[in-house]
Amino acid sequence: MNTKKVIIGAACICAAGFAVYHFTAGKKTQEDAMKYDLKGIDYVKEGKYDKAIDSYDDAIELKQDPTLYYNRGVAYMNKGDNANAIKDFSKAIEMQGANFPAFNNRAICYRNSSKYDEAIADYSSVIKLKADFSAAWFGRGTCYRLKGDDKNALADLRKALSLGYADAKNVIADIEKKK
Repeated sequence: MNTKKVIIGAACICAAGFAVYHFTAGKKTQEDAMKYDLKGIDYVKEGKYDKAIDSYDDAIELKQDPTLYYNRGVAYMNKGDNANAIKDFSKAIEMQGANFPAFNNRAICYRNSSKYDEAIADYSSVIKLKADFSAAWFGRGTCYRLKGDDKNALADLRKALSLGYADAKNVIADIEKKK
């Protein structure tokens, strides 16, 4: 009976040791991912987008996190790589759901890729999440305008202007001149 207690005790000590090791290893991984993330942020600020993307790749390899996908998406977006930016913003949205900055940036990338219907859908999601975000109203309004839908464009641009988006005034004037 004593032998049985010793074996069970040893197994518990081993399991506890494994749990501590596993937890510590996981913590180090998260800390390393954060270091890569911060490095990536610095690279984006410096305009070194390829280096930023490499840092985010390393971070994502260590930790699947919507913020990391979002940040890498920003680097791709600033680099002008709309296709990869859209993929990363989509992954951030998939992982986190109601992420209005990811919806907004993905909408910008869709607009820059002339995918106006997709952009309008994303701007609509932003507006649903944050109705006072004037840039989303302006963005959706410009997409409607680019599609030739002046009625909806004017409605959104007027809303953007009422929320303080001053550039909307010039676009409204341009549309009204055409009438």
